[in-house]
Amino acid sequence: MASDHDAPASLAIARGYHALLRTAPGAYGALYRGAWARSVLKAVRGAYLSLGGARRLREGVRRSGAQVVVCPQAAVAAVLSEARRRGDLEIPVVSVLTDFGVHPFWADPPADLILAPSLAAVEALASLGVPRDRLRATGIPVDPVFSRLPSRADARRALALPPSAPVVLLTGGGKGLGGLDREAAALLASSPRAHLLVLCGANDRLRVSLSAGGRIRAFGPQPPELVAAMMAAADLHIGKPGGLSTAESLAAGLPMVLTRPLPGQEEANLRHLVAAGAAVAGGAREAALLLDDRARLILMGAAASAAGRPKAAVAAAAEIASLVFDRPRSYLLQ
Repeated sequence: MASDHDAPASLAIARGYHALLRTAPGAYGALYRGAWARSVLKAVRGAYLSLGGARRLREGVRRSGAQVVVCPQAAVAAVLSEARRRGDLEIPVVSVLTDFGVHPFWADPPADLILAPSLAAVEALASLGVPRDRLRATGIPVDPVFSRLPSRADARRALALPPSAPVVLLTGGGKGLGGLDREAAALLASSPRAHLLVLCGANDRLRVSLSAGGRIRAFGPQPPELVAAMMAAADLHIGKPGGLSTAESLAAGLPMVLTRPLPGQEEANLRHLVAAGAAVAGGAREAALLLDDRARLILMGAAASAAGRPKAAVAAAAEIASLVFDRPRSYLLQ
């Protein structure tokens, strides 16, 4: 609901975030974890609301005609929930966690409803003081197509892949990051039978450089249906531990090798997925070892399926609809 006036500031914040991650990831990690940083940012959001931000939020809500605000970003959720606490926002706020770790921003202050990725996250939020009646363990929402995956055989036929060769999916997020070219070359060298599907995101240069045929196929941005088919066809997923991509892998029962986690939320995702038995940390070397250890790969796939929530989006929508249409009392009135 940012106004045109807010857009340059929002762009500057986004650019600053990426620059900090690129040049000083350790500093970002300290900022993410630091109680002092949270205190500073709490003061900043209070000043924003007091100096016209609350008015712009009210006007944006009024123009939109919205009955609820759904927020998947912790810092923004904190601003909206603070506006709600002050009485500057009349409609309920829903926070949707899209990573497996819990940052205190989700609880400072809490929204009317918080949709958490797991029961462990619910417990972590409760320990931060969030009332349990505002918490639901719905899972990280993924496209409903992940609840109706094709069989491995059908997916491989549709993608013209060999029925019995190892198939590995490599992903680098929307920007195609994570050294996919190096990982692909190393895996092709160490696993002479493996076929690679590489999702390059918006990185056209990488896609063109990998499009040499043979045992590797590179793709730009793809619709959820094709991503789901690739995951159904694959034996293993190599990628960064982003919340949404790893939640999709869990929903598909696909074991993961997780590379180069960013400080903060990706490190928390990595810890969660390794502890669940669905992933290992590493790169091409670890992937090659797993492809040669079929029994371990099967166990990791079972762990991924057990942790997966393919119908999380449906569960989240049902909880939000209940909040809006059943009109339960807001915590502001309790």
